[in-house]
Amino acid sequence: MKIKNLFTIISLLTFLNTQAQLSAYINGKEVKPGATVSKTDLESLQVSFKKPKAVTVYSGYTNLYVEFSDNSNTYINSWSFQKEGYTAMSDFMKNTPATKKFSVFEGNDFFTRGNKLEWILNGANGVEKQKTIKVEIGFWVREETGYKEYGPKVQLLEPIFFYVPIWDTKNLYLPYLDVTIDKTNIKEDINTSQTGSTDRSDTEVGYQIHKNQETYKMYAFQKSEHPGLTVDELAKDFIHRVTYHSNNDKVKKIHEYDLKKYNLPWYNICVLFRDEEIQEVDYFINKEVKSKDLMSLYEKVEFGNMKGYTFKSGVYNKGRQDEKIYKDVGQFRIYILNHPTNPDIVLMICNEIGRGTESAEAIDTYMQTFIKSIKK
Repeated sequence: MKIKNLFTIISLLTFLNTQAQLSAYINGKEVKPGATVSKTDLESLQVSFKKPKAVTVYSGYTNLYVEFSDNSNTYINSWSFQKEGYTAMSDFMKNTPATKKFSVFEGNDFFTRGNKLEWILNGANGVEKQKTIKVEIGFWVREETGYKEYGPKVQLLEPIFFYVPIWDTKNLYLPYLDVTIDKTNIKEDINTSQTGSTDRSDTEVGYQIHKNQETYKMYAFQKSEHPGLTVDELAKDFIHRVTYHSNNDKVKKIHEYDLKKYNLPWYNICVLFRDEEIQEVDYFINKEVKSKDLMSLYEKVEFGNMKGYTFKSGVYNKGRQDEKIYKDVGQFRIYILNHPTNPDIVLMICNEIGRGTESAEAIDTYMQTFIKSIKK
C-alpha cells in the first residue's frame, strides 16, 4: 500500500473517531481512555456522547451504561440510563446535544439494580481482584423481537475504559472496623459480612475471611449505638449468650442474664443455628462450669494499646441417630478488644461455631496475624 493512501485512511478514521464518541468527565474535566482516576473523585463521574451509529429500531430500548469489573474482567455492578420505544429512542440518539453531560452517581439520571457506589467501593477493600476496578462506559440498543424478548446488543458507539485504584496492601483501610491494616501476611480476600438487611436499623456490618474451611468474622460495635457497652460488657454479653445456647436456654441462677440488654446479633455472627455448640459452657460436658463465674473462662490479652479478652473452646455436636455426644468436632476462639484509636468502638474477632479441621493453635495464629496487622 502506498504511503499516501495509508495516510488518507488514517486521516479518515481519525476524523470519524472525533465525530462519534463517548466521553467521561471527572470533576468536570474529560478523562482520557485508559487513564487512572482517584476513587475519591469517582462520585463526580459524568458521561456524554455524540453521533451514535444510525440505526432504525421500532421497538426496543437503548442503554447508556457504566459498568465496573475486577482485574479478571468479572462483572461487579452497573448503572444505566435507558430509553424505551421508537420515539424516545430516536429523540435521545438524534437530539441529545454533545455538550449534555449525564451524572452517573449524583442526581437521577442513572439507575442501578445493584448496590450504591459507596457500598461497592467499601466492599472492594481487601478483595484481591478488586485492588483496581475497571470502569467501562458504553452505549447500545436492543431490538424487541417478541413479548419481552430481545435481539442481540448493537453497540452504538465504541466503549471506553478507565481504571480506579481501590486499595494498597500496606495501607488497607477497613471502614466497617475503622482500622487500617497491613495485609501483607493475609493472603485471603477480606469480604464484607452483615447480620441482616441493610435497611434494618439493628443490622451490623463487618468482615469475614474464609481459610481452610474456617470462616473468621471481624466486627466493630459502637458504644454510642449500644449505651453502656464496654470491652467487659461485650465479653459478658457473648459468654452468657453461648451459655444459654449450649444449655437449651436453661441456665443456673448465677448465669441468668438479660440477653436483650444490648440485643447483639451473636446468632448470625457466630452462626448459632447449626447443630454444633460450645463445650466449655455446656453443663453436661463441663460440670465445673455450673458454679463458675463465666467471666473467669476468659484470658486477659494485650496487643500494644489494644487490651481485652480471649476465650477458646472445643465444639461438640450430638448425633441425630444415636444421640451420642461427639466432642472436638471443631474449635472456637473469640477476641474482644478496645479499638486502638477510636474510643467509641469495641472490636471483636471470632470464627464461626461449626465443624472444622483446623487446630486450635492454627485458628489462634491466624486471628493474631489479623490483630497484629492493625496499625496503631
